[in-house]
Amino acid sequence: MVLLRQFNLSDIPLLVKYLNNTLVTQYITDAIPKPYTQDDAKWWVSQCQEDSLFKAIEFNGKFVGCISAQLGQFEYNQSAELGYWLGEEHWSKGIATKAVELFSQSLLEQHALVRLFVSVVSTNTASIRVLEKNNFVLEGKLSKASYKNGQYFDELLFAKVIEEK
Repeated sequence: MVLLRQFNLSDIPLLVKYLNNTLVTQYITDAIPKPYTQDDAKWWVSQCQEDSLFKAIEFNGKFVGCISAQLGQFEYNQSAELGYWLGEEHWSKGIATKAVELFSQSLLEQHALVRLFVSVVSTNTASIRVLEKNNFVLEGKLSKASYKNGQYFDELLFAKVIEEK
């Protein structure tokens, strides 16, 4: 069973473990320190404990990853950008798909949003499949949009637009 909840101090050891795995961090932001320390995890938990836009993903009672949203500002205030990751041993179990479903529903209910979007590295086929299963639509390709570990990456822009509002 997938559950989204606030972060807590007991998540720190697994945060450190997961975010020191280069397979986990290969497609996510370089804003995450390397190496990822206990102090980094403590700071993260303290920042996210009361913020509804940052959730721990729990599967069968165990912390397995993170999902978050950044709300748009000014003329983009009806949209939000999603981000998510899972610890490697929890891949290919449908957890991310369910987490995106639950979080998207929550965002749309709690905020006046008509658009959710994700920019995903074009080689991240697992994440692309998660988005497709959640009815996100490919809107375009951003050539050489990111640069990481000495390599340029194309990004694919996926979005879910709510037409009823």
